[in-house]
Amino acid sequence: MSPALRTQAFAGHLRIEAARRPDGRTALARQSVRAPFHLSKPYWDGSVLQMRVINATAGILAGDRLELAARVGPGAALLVITPSATRAYMMRRGAAGCRQAFSVAAGGWLECAPEPLFPHHDTDYEQATRLDVDAGGGAYFVESLAPGRTGKGESWAWRRMRLTLEVALDGMLLLRERFDGSGAELGALSAFYGMREAWFATVVAVLPPPAEDEGIGSGVRALERPGLWIGATRLGPGCWVVRVAAPGALSLRDTLAALRDVFSSALPRLRSNLRQV
Repeated sequence: MSPALRTQAFAGHLRIEAARRPDGRTALARQSVRAPFHLSKPYWDGSVLQMRVINATAGILAGDRLELAARVGPGAALLVITPSATRAYMMRRGAAGCRQAFSVAAGGWLECAPEPLFPHHDTDYEQATRLDVDAGGGAYFVESLAPGRTGKGESWAWRRMRLTLEVALDGMLLLRERFDGSGAELGALSAFYGMREAWFATVVAVLPPPAEDEGIGSGVRALERPGLWIGATRLGPGCWVVRVAAPGALSLRDTLAALRDVFSSALPRLRSNLRQV
């Protein structure tokens, strides 16, 4: 659907709950979907239930209010991915927003790795994400941001972007962060570090016991290259946050794939083949 053909804003939602079946497989126990979200047929790969979330329209426009909520029950394993980038289009008036809530029960596993968010010229967009993991649960969450439509020569042109992220482990808040600024402001910061079109990503990894995180820090640092900035912080036992600033889209893609390999030594479910989704 072309953005020009949109006549009204969406108040859409996707709410799902993954549960472990008696045979050990994971299935969707509950689901509720309202446009513009579309849920593809889930696929059990022998380790996790792989699922694609699709925006059935061209992208996000002014006035859209979206909600994405996923809960993983005890012993269940779920992978949530998007087949393409999310685009937030020009908004001459008003703004758009999306609230995301992910929760993982003890013994459960969630990987959420959507493609980057592309903010277009004059976008005003807010996205709030909350990740709650019970003791004994595991998660791998990726959030990434493009500088804009670089192929069209449009970088750092959005009006305002508000991105918040909270991570709690067994009810204890470990991370709360907020970015609120214009494209021009983030572009100036990128230029200060010598990056004309920086692509940003945050990766949060929660390792369930008895997984060990020895060697993860050194493995992450080994990925850093000239022009590629990577920083890793251990928030607590088995809980990591990694920041990436890459000089281009391909560099970001390759770096995120390499980070997934680093963490897969402690999180075997990260070895799932994403190409099968």
